[in-house]
Amino acid sequence: MAGTGTDSPLRMPRAAAAGLGLLTGSTGGLVVTSVVLLVMDGPLFATFVVLVLAGLIGFFFTALGTDILRGRPWSATCGVLAGVVAATSLFVWYRSNRIEEVWAVPYDRPGAPEAVGAWVTPDLAVRARADLVTAYRIGDGSVAWTWEPPGRDTVCAMSTAAHDGLGLIGHAPAGRPCAATVALDLRQGTTRWAHHDDATEPFTAERFVMGLALTGDVAVVRHGSGWRGLSAADGHELWRAEAGAGCRPAFVDAAPGSVVAVAHCASDSGTDRAAALRLAPGTGAVVTRTALPVQDPVTRYAVLSADPLVLWVGESEERGTRAVLVIDDRGAVRTTVPAEADDHTLLVEDFDPLGTPTFEARPLPAAVVTRGLLIAPAVKPGDRHVIHDRNGNFFEYDGRLVAISLDDGTRRWTSDLDDETRGLTVSDGSVWALGRDELFRIDPADGRRVRTLDGVGHALPVGLTVRGDRYLVVAEDGTGPLPPVRALRPDFVVF
Repeated sequence: MAGTGTDSPLRMPRAAAAGLGLLTGSTGGLVVTSVVLLVMDGPLFATFVVLVLAGLIGFFFTALGTDILRGRPWSATCGVLAGVVAATSLFVWYRSNRIEEVWAVPYDRPGAPEAVGAWVTPDLAVRARADLVTAYRIGDGSVAWTWEPPGRDTVCAMSTAAHDGLGLIGHAPAGRPCAATVALDLRQGTTRWAHHDDATEPFTAERFVMGLALTGDVAVVRHGSGWRGLSAADGHELWRAEAGAGCRPAFVDAAPGSVVAVAHCASDSGTDRAAALRLAPGTGAVVTRTALPVQDPVTRYAVLSADPLVLWVGESEERGTRAVLVIDDRGAVRTTVPAEADDHTLLVEDFDPLGTPTFEARPLPAAVVTRGLLIAPAVKPGDRHVIHDRNGNFFEYDGRLVAISLDDGTRRWTSDLDDETRGLTVSDGSVWALGRDELFRIDPADGRRVRTLDGVGHALPVGLTVRGDRYLVVAEDGTGPLPPVRALRPDFVVF
């Protein structure tokens, strides 16, 4: 008992010195980090409040406890160091969840055409407007080259992917079918070869129907009543594939080792029948042919995955088919995932619930496929909110990501984002979803948020590409409020 009474007077000053030192170090660290934030981000009310409160609290308690700090210097020093470490950790945590802009390209002139497609390669971000294609270096955003369609033509089609420094671009006069194709060398911005479809029927509605594809060393273009496989190196013809008697080509896309085409065929009833064809890239031979539940001649399609083949079918008619079809190796439809469910609507073709596609010449699907799952934004009744501001009224939607099994069409998980999805991609085994103000990293296994980054600020759908700690964003509208292309990264990369 005597020992306890002797130690207590010593422990209390030590604890008081350590606690006061901790408070001093924490408030001092908050003052310093607040000043740093004001320098980095400019004047912000919240940061200014933290600066003032931390300064007043730290000064008040330090002034009252000067004798205690002097009496126990080692305890006080340990407390101050602990407080500084705590404040610094808080600062690093906060900034590691903030996004900073690495570079941004200049705005387009007012009234400039919107972008109609984009590619991102390991070295370049290529943004195509109707009148101009521009390649930006990923390292610093500088312009590598520009390319213009010949004459008064405009860009009307693009291959989904660029491969080995080559991309396909279709061009035509405004309002005319997209009949001319060029193979664009992405290293130099020059035309490697050109092709023209002289047999294209004059259907204005088909102007933006996808008719270009690139897989390995084979380019596939629509030609007359079918498709032609051309050498990616020099454009010479390798094979021809016909859509079939009474049929015309409506769509083509490709992935490594696979070409997927859709043919529309006139039927006796006057409506169109449709079939999805899987073509061998090397010969053009039809590997499988799958009947599609389609009658609308201007149906939009998107290949979400080549292995397994996952095809989006979106008719424009009110009661038309709008579903994701999973097609097996024999050409049978294994699973059908309707866009409209009992309690939600999947956004597969585009990010806008009203059905406006992102990028006309190279439409950007709103859904991705990974680990046997279809992952797409979904909206429910009651998600829509009317926002009133000085610019008038507009709609915003609360949203979520939904994962659907490709095996049986059942829902595996839902990840509530409470935000509209403006971009979606898969990288490094994760799903990345871009909201209005935040970038979410989602674990595809269970929908868990792995990370949330603040400070994005995108009000419209964009093309999103994730490369390590670098996030590339390509916008349709380059006139503002955000740049046409910009590179983002976290303020601090936390491993």
